[in-house]
Amino acid sequence: MNVNWVRLFNSKVSDLEYSDHWNIIKDDNLLPSRSPTGCNFYKTSSFARFHCSTCPNKWASAKALIIFSMKLQNGEGEVKVRFCKQQCRQNHAIEANFVEPVFDEENIKQVLNRLIAKIRQRCYHESIEKHTTWCESNVEVQGPHEKKHCEACKLGICTENS
Repeated sequence: MNVNWVRLFNSKVSDLEYSDHWNIIKDDNLLPSRSPTGCNFYKTSSFARFHCSTCPNKWASAKALIIFSMKLQNGEGEVKVRFCKQQCRQNHAIEANFVEPVFDEENIKQVLNRLIAKIRQRCYHESIEKHTTWCESNVEVQGPHEKKHCEACKLGICTENS
């Protein structure tokens, strides 16, 4: 798990008004359809960059999907996270692997703000005002959603329509 995600998550949960201990871990197999009892799922997206592991190709996505599961039991909170990957669109001799998104710190903070709101709402039953804060990027992202290069589409959990 990226240290920025862990550091920023720990900072945000320390601001909660509860004495529970929370942990965040990466789980590349996390799927809402395989949810353990008592887990709450949350999907969100953010701006991210991708770098092909086979060639120098780079691209950006304004809708990189992130899946969270959260559970609080006996003072111990656990958040699992899956970052949905994308594939390079270049024709490689071998099929390119799916690559992880790379998020800048400001986007991580915005995603974690939304996650903490969901934790407060679903684990602590707080009433939370509904609003979404998106982090703007100074990079213009154009182009259609490419289902054949989207891991979330292959898993049947993508939130994009096109």
